[in-house]
Amino acid sequence: MTSPMTLTVAPTPTGPALTLRPWRVADVPAVVAAHRDEAMRRWLMRPVDDADEARAWIADQHQGWADGTHLSWAVEEEGTLVGYFTVKAANPPVTLATGVGYWTVAAARGKGVASRCVETATQWLFGGQDLMPADEIELLHTVGNEGSCRVAQKCGYALDSILPPLPPQFPHEGHRHLRKRPA
Repeated sequence: MTSPMTLTVAPTPTGPALTLRPWRVADVPAVVAAHRDEAMRRWLMRPVDDADEARAWIADQHQGWADGTHLSWAVEEEGTLVGYFTVKAANPPVTLATGVGYWTVAAARGKGVASRCVETATQWLFGGQDLMPADEIELLHTVGNEGSCRVAQKCGYALDSILPPLPPQFPHEGHRHLRKRPA
């Protein structure tokens, strides 16, 4: 069993530090509010519609830490929830790559929150930590999600392939971006 931990994303000249912290039951209203955003919902594999679903979603995030399948954090900026970030364990034979995923609330989009989290997690994963060692990391998104494509490119994740739809979880074509551990 892995215990949830906190990561810090350094401030930039245009943005304050970010804290990636474990999810709390107190986050339920913020999760429900974030999932009401139609722009975000169209890209989600598992939208949350109410407080009961948000509690179940948060419990799943804790379970991911417990069983080592995914490490999930609430992203805070100056005490306000601005997003979600996850690192997913490689799942052979489906993929040998560790994966990263995220969403940001509407007010945080376009401010570099996602790319700063991706870059920090990439450095952490390649930096010798032993929770989830990675030699390559993938970032998957639905074709048409230009924001996620920009995040991948900004963080040095090359477009590796176009994935066919895999309903029900991934009903549309997707992009697979990949970044390999530096030699």
